[in-house]
Amino acid sequence: MGKKLVLLIEDDQVLRESTSMFLKEEGYEVLLAKNGLEGVEKAMEHIPDLILCDISMPRMNGYEVFSIISQNSATSFIPFIYLSAKTEREDIRVGMQMGADDYITKPFDYDELLKAIELRIAKREKLINATESGFKAMLDSTLTGIMIYQDDKVSFINSKLLKIFGYSQDEILKINFFDLVQKEYQEELENKVRRCLRGIQRSFNITFKANTNSGEVVNIDCWGGLSLINGNNALIANLINIDEYRRKAESQHFDSASTYLQEKTEAYSSETINSHNAGVPKNPHNLTGREIEVLQHICQGYTNQEIADKLFLSVRTVDTHRGNILSKTGVANTAGMVVYAIKHNLFSLEN
Repeated sequence: MGKKLVLLIEDDQVLRESTSMFLKEEGYEVLLAKNGLEGVEKAMEHIPDLILCDISMPRMNGYEVFSIISQNSATSFIPFIYLSAKTEREDIRVGMQMGADDYITKPFDYDELLKAIELRIAKREKLINATESGFKAMLDSTLTGIMIYQDDKVSFINSKLLKIFGYSQDEILKINFFDLVQKEYQEELENKVRRCLRGIQRSFNITFKANTNSGEVVNIDCWGGLSLINGNNALIANLINIDEYRRKAESQHFDSASTYLQEKTEAYSSETINSHNAGVPKNPHNLTGREIEVLQHICQGYTNQEIADKLFLSVRTVDTHRGNILSKTGVANTAGMVVYAIKHNLFSLEN
C-alpha cells in the first residue's frame, strides 16, 4: 500500500514547512497550499487521504474551503481537520457543526496531530471497506450480471455474470474482459467504456457477441453507467444474456415470461402484466416506424450489426434508434424493451 497523501492548507509559511517536514518523516506524502483557493484546487485535482486546513486565511477561509469540499462528490468523503490559533468555544462549535472531523488549536503538539491524522484515516478506511463490502454484496444478490470496471481493469464481477461466462472469480479477474468479446465488437465497446470513464458521456448501451469458457457464443446486452467508487470514476455495467431471456420466454406462457423479465430488469417492478391483449398495437410514446422496426428486431435477439444488415442501415443509426427507444420509453435495457413491446402489442412471442 502506498503512502497516504495529506493536503496541508496553511498561510503561515514557517508552520506550513515545519509541519510538512514532520509528516514526511512520519511516512506521509504532503501536498502544500498557501491559501484556501489554492487548497480547494489541489484537493479537487489530487483527492488526498486527509486535509489539514487553517481557518483564518486570505482568498478563502477554512470554513469556506470545507463548505466547497463537502459539497463535491469526489471530495466529500475526505477527513477534514481544522487548524487554528482561535481557542474560543464559539469558533470550535462552528467548525464542528459544519461537519469537520476534528479541530486542533495552534500551537499544537506534533504527536497529538499525528494521532488525530492516524485516527481519522483509519476510520475512513474502515468505513470505505464496510461500504464497499456491503455494496458488492448487494450487487451479488441481483439477478442480472454486474461488472465494475475501474483503473483500466475489472475489479468485480458478480456471481450471475460468472455463471453467464462460465468462469470462477479468480479466473475471470486474470483475463482481459475485452478478450471475451468477439473482435468485431471489441473496439466499439472499448470506446464506449473509455468515453464513459472520461465523463464524455454518462451512460451507454450496446449489444455484442461474446465467448464463454466452454466456447459457446452468447448474445449480450450491456448497459453501463458512470459512478464514483472511493472518490474515483468507475464504470458499473449491467450485462444480460439475451439468449437466456428468449429461451425462458419461449418455454412459458406470456404471464410467467413477462413476470420473469420484470424480476430481472426491475424496469416494471411496480406493476404486473396479467394477460396478453392481442388487440391493436399501442404506441403511447410516439415511436417512429423505424424505431418500432428496430424494437421488433431487438425482441428477436438480433445484435445491432445484424439489425443494420437486415434493415440496410449503419450500425451507428441502429444504435441511435436504440437510444431513442430507451429514452422515450424509460426502460433500462433490452429485457425492458422486450417487456414494453409485448405489453403494447408491438411484438408477439409467437413471432
